[in-house]
Amino acid sequence: MKNFLVGIAALAVSSGVMAQEGYTVEGVAKVRENETARFYPDSVRESAGKHIFDVAIRYADPDDAPAGGMASRRVTYRADCTDKTLSVSIIRLRNARGQVFKTITVPPGGEDYIKPERHSREDDWLFRVCG
Repeated sequence: MKNFLVGIAALAVSSGVMAQEGYTVEGVAKVRENETARFYPDSVRESAGKHIFDVAIRYADPDDAPAGGMASRRVTYRADCTDKTLSVSIIRLRNARGQVFKTITVPPGGEDYIKPERHSREDDWLFRVCG
């Protein structure tokens, strides 16, 4: 179901990011070489036994963003602090003016939790959220 929802979103958005990753939620949320990610500590909250937080992903050089396309995305993650795993919950695609033009949502129960690679940026986020 999750891949179907992302596939529909991908058809509506002409984005190299989505096309390169085969339309998976994890692929769209992935930070690439020419991008930067910013963890928002003030966004950390708890819901249903999971910790939720936001990360903004942008092009390192704003001129690399495609004209009229996606300039950045804000990814909401769920963290399972017991298992030390992460899951993508929501991805908001934004244009150059910061306006959300597409939202990809993983329905409750449809998440795929993964264990981040040790010493990766995702591992750091998990440590900052769970301790």
